[in-house]
Amino acid sequence: MSKVTAHYHIVFCTKRRENTIPLTFREDLYRFIWKIITDNKSKLIRIGGVENHVHILLDLNPTIALASLLRDIKSFSSGWLSADNRFTTFCGWAYGYYASSVSPQSKLSVIEYIKNQEQHHLHKSFDDELKGLYEASGVTYDDRDMR
Repeated sequence: MSKVTAHYHIVFCTKRRENTIPLTFREDLYRFIWKIITDNKSKLIRIGGVENHVHILLDLNPTIALASLLRDIKSFSSGWLSADNRFTTFCGWAYGYYASSVSPQSKLSVIEYIKNQEQHHLHKSFDDELKGLYEASGVTYDDRDMR
């Protein structure tokens, strides 16, 4: 039997990075996304975020393509959010997303990072956060990313 671990840290944001995910209802959105991940035979390790973006740490099933999973998460959650009158200002997810593989040694630090998003964003903008993530991953940052 094959054994595979494929941990990914994923970040995606609302269109135009607008603050359209109220804290009060964020837990419902996270549960909805968790169900999509589970339906795709993958395991949610941690989810969190703030009003304009979501962080996910997951263990991706090796039979599932990351791009397909993200398409499902963004598409299905967008439909659900748009139909739910608690998210009246939500107008969709931005086109792109950030994803980086996570080593077993880094897993706990990524969990803590996601847990502390509220605190983290008291001092750092989403753009600055993205720049840091891109730089740490060796990816070129473009300020048009995820608009």
